[in-house]
Amino acid sequence: MSQRSSWGSNCPARRKGHRVLRYWADTHDGTGYRRHCETFRGSKRDGDRRLAEIRVLHADDRPVPTLGQAYDLWFLPDMRRRLDEYLRDPRPGKRGELMKPGTFKQAESTWRNHVGPALSRVPVGDIRYSDVQDLLDGKTEQTAQRCKSMIRGILRMCVLNGAVESNVCDNSFRMPSRSEKRDDGIWTLGELDEALWPAVWGRPCEPAFIMCAFASCRTGEAMSPMLSEIERVEVGGVVMASVPILRQVSNGGVVSASGDLKNRWSPRPVVVPPPWSERVLQLRDEGAARGEVWLSDNGFGDPLNQNRMRYDFDRALDSAGIGRRQFRALRRSWRSWIATMGISPEILEKMMGHVGDGTTGRHYLKVTARSIADEVARAFSARPITLSWDPVRGPKLSD
Repeated sequence: MSQRSSWGSNCPARRKGHRVLRYWADTHDGTGYRRHCETFRGSKRDGDRRLAEIRVLHADDRPVPTLGQAYDLWFLPDMRRRLDEYLRDPRPGKRGELMKPGTFKQAESTWRNHVGPALSRVPVGDIRYSDVQDLLDGKTEQTAQRCKSMIRGILRMCVLNGAVESNVCDNSFRMPSRSEKRDDGIWTLGELDEALWPAVWGRPCEPAFIMCAFASCRTGEAMSPMLSEIERVEVGGVVMASVPILRQVSNGGVVSASGDLKNRWSPRPVVVPPPWSERVLQLRDEGAARGEVWLSDNGFGDPLNQNRMRYDFDRALDSAGIGRRQFRALRRSWRSWIATMGISPEILEKMMGHVGDGTTGRHYLKVTARSIADEVARAFSARPITLSWDPVRGPKLSD
């Protein structure tokens, strides 16, 4: 039996699980205003949604779309196009405005959990400044930024397609300052050296721990060094390990293309100073003797994935009776303690893979493995770090 919506008809097709949609519209294909028929697989609800989309695009009495319709019609397809282009050619020089898989998942989550439930049924022409501000007020700072960016992007599509004349998100909003409710702070250098490192020593998570806590790496970057890339560097009697950061490893263990990192300043050399360099060089030599490829090798020729590494890290903390924090807190911990070593803030920003401040940081301040090694050697010669245990033999043997 025919089931008519407010515009067009939505009928069951002879083929199970399919619907037949019939409507009158000018689809701008040169045939003028005429009757159309479309068969597709889906439920009655899917058919009603599809008819509503067609009406927004082609009907003579085109209604103003809701934010949810605009998301489905224009924003989501554009994200998928950018994702597909990235997957076809992920080389850094080809990226432009393309979208990484992780960014795509985050955008879907932002819509599903925050923007969609609040505003999906509101016509885009009726969205007011106060509607957006009310949504932002209940979020953390990072979530609010993502919500505002998404709403602005959807409304921009609406402006380009003639659904609205202006974008309310072009205005300034009062952004919340609330952070996530979790213990996501930092560890002191003493805690890293005398509590955390002994807890993870010899475990699969140890190499990534060292690269984050003592060498500035982000989590995905810390999983990516290959043994063949690690070099011993000595400056003024200070022995260090120089490691190029060229790629990253995803939660599931996917290795990115060379140079495909968070931003264009992220590919960089990092230098592991003593006493942690002794352990990195030992891990390099022992891994190479076993025929392994990666500093964080899973034993099968691939790098350990982030999920497995975090699981191992949490188990290590639990076994040692240390309260859990997110693994990414290690990088912030590094930034906190390294700032006391006398290294200039401009160099520290480059060591972290940041652009740096001002024109000098953005365009003129370049760092090399040698320049970082010289700076780190100078700082650690003046203020050497000592341990109560031997990092090569391990905490238990040292006792």
